[in-house]
Amino acid sequence: MKYVIIPNDIDELDFYKEKGIDTFIIGLEHYSINYPTASLEWIQEFSQKYSLFISVNKNIFNSELEDVQKQLIALSKLPIQGVLFYDLGLLNLVHENKIPIDLVWHQTHMVTNYNTCNYYYEKGVKTAFLANEITLEEILEIKKMSKIKCMVEVFGYPIMSHSRRKLLTNYMKSIGKEKENRTYLLKEQDHTYRLKETEDGASILSGKLMNGTKPLFALIPNQIDYLVLDMQEVDRKIGEQVIDTYLYLFKNIDKIDSQEQEELIQKMNAIIGDYTNFFYQKTIYKVKGDKNEK
Repeated sequence: MKYVIIPNDIDELDFYKEKGIDTFIIGLEHYSINYPTASLEWIQEFSQKYSLFISVNKNIFNSELEDVQKQLIALSKLPIQGVLFYDLGLLNLVHENKIPIDLVWHQTHMVTNYNTCNYYYEKGVKTAFLANEITLEEILEIKKMSKIKCMVEVFGYPIMSHSRRKLLTNYMKSIGKEKENRTYLLKEQDHTYRLKETEDGASILSGKLMNGTKPLFALIPNQIDYLVLDMQEVDRKIGEQVIDTYLYLFKNIDKIDSQEQEELIQKMNAIIGDYTNFFYQKTIYKVKGDKNEK
């Protein structure tokens, strides 16, 4: 089991390595969304120093296929941990060209059950980055019933949606303003959302930091393969306290009694809030007009 960091910036990796975490997810420049990105040349240099997963998680256009194939071949020659993919065309590229590279199924909101995880495992996919919308119970079920390695996010601002459209740019234009290069906060009743836009489109994230402290007391003993901490836009001091606490849990989980467990949970609640996303809350969809709806 490993902790994996999504850094706010690729220049921060030494800081996290000194803290005791040396495995990171970095986006491949031009082919990744919602990750800090780096050029292939940077990855070639620093894959010798850090343990890297590389994200290639955007939809690939036909005009990009040849270049993506070349970059995958180049990545396959490096000591990286694997490549995160969203577009199934990338899986086909790897198969058709027999590219020897480990893949991580990362279709965001669709990685939700062990049957599909097993399907992709049979297709040669080594790891699944599980959706943020499933419960702790469902995560443990996938781990138990699937042969695939599991990657689970336990800290950060969870992504809610992404659109290829320039939503912020279009909105600002409609009200006669120019979009600034920053994250916007949208407040709606009691909720706050984070909106940001790049050349690849606009993303909406939760305005609350996910606190995975309590779930770790189940995830660590059940040997979840990779626990992801997303440090993007997180205050450095807060991030450092989260890392210190989570590493302590990993090293001492068998020695922590119920009283200390509750103290640690309350400590982290005070620092980052008690928002546990969907770990303890099922996502329930109701069809309008369903005669069984009460």
